[in-house]
Amino acid sequence: MNYSELIAALSQRLQLSKTEVGKRMDDTITIITEELTKDKVVSIMNFGTLEVKKKLERIATNPNTGSKLLIPPKLVVKYKPSVTFNKKLKGLKP
Repeated sequence: MNYSELIAALSQRLQLSKTEVGKRMDDTITIITEELTKDKVVSIMNFGTLEVKKKLERIATNPNTGSKLLIPPKLVVKYKPSVTFNKKLKGLKP
């Protein structure tokens, strides 16, 4: 499912226009992004937790040449699914 498919599904379920749902979704994403940039944790009930973590710098080896590269530290968003979300996933058949 991509962004436009999500907007269409929400629009149908909420019986609102796609434009209105799109605005609300954009606002939601903006709020989540702002909170994460403030180094806060975002927890969404029955979905999971989003948190910014710092990856330390490390040395990697190019497998073709064997040369060593220094990979600088960076910030990444980590997602931890909620217990409810995990239970629903375990109920699915592969």
